[in-house]
Amino acid sequence: MALRHHPDKLGDAITEKDKEMWLKIVDAYETLLDPVKRKKYDSTLPFDDSIPTSDDFNDESFFDVFGAVFNRNARFAKKKPQYGLGNPESPIKEVLAFYKYWNNFETWREFSQYDEYNLEEAGDRYEKRYMEQENKKIRSKYDKKER
Repeated sequence: MALRHHPDKLGDAITEKDKEMWLKIVDAYETLLDPVKRKKYDSTLPFDDSIPTSDDFNDESFFDVFGAVFNRNARFAKKKPQYGLGNPESPIKEVLAFYKYWNNFETWREFSQYDEYNLEEAGDRYEKRYMEQENKKIRSKYDKKER
């Protein structure tokens, strides 16, 4: 049995909008597969960095409310924390480890979305090196702010 051409079959009525959507899907797929691109994309996602006010907690809810804040931030940690915020009975060893960890917090997030220069536009390696240094300065501001 021979297949007949039907104008209403898939592929016959592909519009420019369909092609545009397909290219977006392909780009998203490639971004998710490439660890470098994925990290860059994930770094741009909105993040709830709000800190509770004194009206948001009381003595009984302090550890639950602030524990959630630290857990949200731990999502971006290069190394996952050993200890959570704990509770009033937490051993001093865990408390000190918690503070040490957060005082030295290292994020995996990069802030390349704020880069001023596109390295692919560099004319030579000297210009590229200069662009990299300038972008690094900009990123370091956001890295410090995140800490």
